[in-house]
Amino acid sequence: MISKTSSNGRDQIIELLSKGTLLGIRSVLCEDQTNLKAQAVVAVRGCFLSKNHFLKLLNEQSNFSLLVTKELAEYVKRSDDKIVAMGQKNMHQRVAEIIIELPMHFETLSSGFIDVKLRREDLANLVGVATESLIRAFSYFQEKNWIQLKGKQLRIEAPNKLKQFSEGHILK
Repeated sequence: MISKTSSNGRDQIIELLSKGTLLGIRSVLCEDQTNLKAQAVVAVRGCFLSKNHFLKLLNEQSNFSLLVTKELAEYVKRSDDKIVAMGQKNMHQRVAEIIIELPMHFETLSSGFIDVKLRREDLANLVGVATESLIRAFSYFQEKNWIQLKGKQLRIEAPNKLKQFSEGHILK
């Protein structure tokens, strides 16, 4: 996960990362110090490229340059989507949206449960709500039989309904 330290010293989780993510592109290209922090919540493998090697690849390998450009464009799109969601979606819709994304970031067990490696507080931080609000949203979705909870594990029972709900459709 990527978090950013605000001026008041608190960390705000801004993104969960998936396999194949490139880290540090913006800092290298802008020659800027960053206050972003990457923290692994599951086992990861990584490859380090020095700044000089990275820039050499950009200059000499058009396929690599295109990959980096696409990665930056996707990051901008995700950031735009998040800004719109924060401004236009209610808390329940934002929680539904993050639930739908969980299988992309965490292992799904044979039981169908997603083995979420984040605390409720971290998930709430990612959505931009209080922990209590996240728990209320989980309870609401559980009452609707859209999810099932078992400790830190979560099983999505009705992914289409969660998706429709996150998009603002009224569901009975």
